[in-house]
Amino acid sequence: MRIISRNINTVNAFSKLEKQVTNSAKQRKAIDPSEFSAKLHDIGETYVSSNNLTNFNRISSRLAENLVSLGEGSLAGAVYSLLIKLNQKNTEALEKFATNALAIAKRFHDPIHIMARANDLKEIYKVTQPNSDKHLKTLQTEKRALKEICENYTKVQGRFHTIKRAMKPVEGYELKLAAIRYEIAQILKDSNKQLAMEELEKADAIMQKHDKGGLYKKIQRLLEELKK
Repeated sequence: MRIISRNINTVNAFSKLEKQVTNSAKQRKAIDPSEFSAKLHDIGETYVSSNNLTNFNRISSRLAENLVSLGEGSLAGAVYSLLIKLNQKNTEALEKFATNALAIAKRFHDPIHIMARANDLKEIYKVTQPNSDKHLKTLQTEKRALKEICENYTKVQGRFHTIKRAMKPVEGYELKLAAIRYEIAQILKDSNKQLAMEELEKADAIMQKHDKGGLYKKIQRLLEELKK
């Protein structure tokens, strides 16, 4: 990856990139997502090293909103992905950016990124609001995205575009789906035993196709607990 000097004029660098990408989007010119992401990453790291992340958050959020309005949901998602990466220690900012990114992924019917952004939010609520409605809602969102990926893997793979990596084999998403169903059951076990059992039974059906490791054992233990 090309490295930008820390002495770079970050304001000018960002303004130049913003102008280039928005003009290309307006003119419906192809934009190389990998090149865009690399440039934005370098600029973002320079803002961080100069203790100016707050300003980068502000101008990058504005860029993401503009890209969405221009129909460039994938690029907007890349902006928010970087903001999520850079703001891991700022829970308030992290929640805001993950929520915005999730809305974009939903708008563009992108189950891979719906899953990823719902997972970001789930990890936040697991700590800040465990077992809350928000926690459960994000788990349900992640479950629906994973279910769509597993049931329509080839179709999703055909329209999946990401900057750095390809989709995992379908088995990986199946195991994630089983794990999410287990997490949902844990939250529901006291308030809605029947729904918790249904989630666990579906998780168990998935695990029957795979090696029966730690997750399988957890599912079996909770099933036995709820059957008493």
